[in-house]
Amino acid sequence: MSARAPHDGRWTRGRRRTRVVGGLVAAVLALVGCAGIPDSGPVNAADPVLPEDSSVALIAYGPTPGATANQIVQGFLRAVAAGGSDEFAVAREYLAGPAAQTWNPRAQVRVFTARDITYSQADDGAVRASATAAASIDAQGRYTEAAPDTQIDLDFTLARTRDGQWRIVDLDDGILISPADFAAQYGQYKLYFLSPDNEALVPETRWYPDRGAATLIARHLLEGPSPWLAGGVATAFPTGTRLVEDSVTVTDGVAQLDLSSEPLSIDGAQRSLMVAQLQASLRSVPAVQSVNVTVGGSPLPVDADQPSLLRNPYVTGNPVVIAEGQPQRFTGSDLVPLTGSGLAADPRMPALPYDDAPGRPVVLDGTDRLVTLPGDDDGVVLATGDNLVAPSIDRHGWIWTTPRISDGSLQAFLPNGRASDVNASWLDDATVRSLRVSRDGTRAVVVWESDGISHVEVAAVLRESDARPVALGEPVRIGESLTTALAVTWVDEQTIGVLGSSGADSAPAVHLVTIGGPTTELPAVPDATNVAAATGDRTLVVGTAAGELYERNGLGWTLAATDVYDPAYPG
Repeated sequence: MSARAPHDGRWTRGRRRTRVVGGLVAAVLALVGCAGIPDSGPVNAADPVLPEDSSVALIAYGPTPGATANQIVQGFLRAVAAGGSDEFAVAREYLAGPAAQTWNPRAQVRVFTARDITYSQADDGAVRASATAAASIDAQGRYTEAAPDTQIDLDFTLARTRDGQWRIVDLDDGILISPADFAAQYGQYKLYFLSPDNEALVPETRWYPDRGAATLIARHLLEGPSPWLAGGVATAFPTGTRLVEDSVTVTDGVAQLDLSSEPLSIDGAQRSLMVAQLQASLRSVPAVQSVNVTVGGSPLPVDADQPSLLRNPYVTGNPVVIAEGQPQRFTGSDLVPLTGSGLAADPRMPALPYDDAPGRPVVLDGTDRLVTLPGDDDGVVLATGDNLVAPSIDRHGWIWTTPRISDGSLQAFLPNGRASDVNASWLDDATVRSLRVSRDGTRAVVVWESDGISHVEVAAVLRESDARPVALGEPVRIGESLTTALAVTWVDEQTIGVLGSSGADSAPAVHLVTIGGPTTELPAVPDATNVAAATGDRTLVVGTAAGELYERNGLGWTLAATDVYDPAYPG
């Protein structure tokens, strides 16, 4: 995987700020005299307000008289770790001058790995805190996994008060915390948007402090999806809709929110879709069981018939494999021929439509032809090309593939032979390893390689009104901890199974990658070449170059069959 840092420089500042510390000292001393920053008197213990719904309470302590500059920065970061319980009131005791009021702890969360923070101090008292990055979460709750060995460098400028106590007078916005502290105070939540045809709910993962999560969910849902996803989804909320009180209260399991008047201008069916989005999103908060929406204090009128929306469409049945030269369904103990190979003399990489969805099973014939399996005819040749990528079928029945060396576009076909070129200019000259469209049809995950570096990226699928795919939007990188990637599968609505390697281990393993979340590695399977899943990580299967099929079993894998190849579930 690429080790490039995020383009906004969130991880490292590069070099220490060039500031005139003497001028800062004078400014702080002047502020001490004018604003009355305490420089004497007893040390007061903090009495933080603990989160009501948290089983873990972190206690913050203020600065100790006579502490060194290093100790002040260390104490500040310890207070930051507990800041969720007191809204960072104790952490601000370590600050002086304008920084005490202007510092914005919610601007960014930097999570470091389990390794300790190291500190270095310059002669002028400036302190740098350094750590290895695990992830970054922005003010909207969007999570970015860090590439391996990415460095965080935070610079703190300090000055002495009138009685000689060190205080921080300049620092970056945001906080730096450990994985344990992050897990204790933040949760994973989902904002649900709509597919363009209003048939499916599409999630976007966000991370919020557990206190106030319901309000942040509603606020950011009204703001809309992240830019990378916006082209592939829709929202039922009229432009300008906002929370009147900018808060959501949760009482006895009911989330109450009052909206501005814009929803009154749309019809009842669209208002019902609004409520469906709110209900699906707010129910990711454990305390919320139902949602009550009002406009100007009066109940929001909606249609009596609530919309039936797909959400993480369930995949049923057994996997299909290639065995004895033809596609066969593996039932767990037997192989049942699917339909025969038809036109395919050398069938490989089967792909199946979803249950009760349009489409037709297809296979690659060798590496250069995409053909349908026999139905009312002997099969149809849909595409020819040089070393085609394993096909994927979306819920609209479009069958996706591409030559492995991309010209900046993908190819999609209907079983009747209708074709569509799907623009993906960011893939120009790349080697495409794997391609899969999400079960809701709004996103595509692509594994590609350039100059020997593997990339796993997700992009929105842009479609015409008849569902014909025409382009992929600008992608977002996921799975930054991987060093190689071979194949992908959708595990659920927001989790990708990536077969690849990470760290020092070169053996292929399945990595569960959350879009907008962390990566979890499963045990390696030697010589693995393919991965597929029905619904959930317990349905994962892995195929090897030697024809072995492994099924997920507890924490590991069980050999389920031999002499079978290219396992596939619908999609």
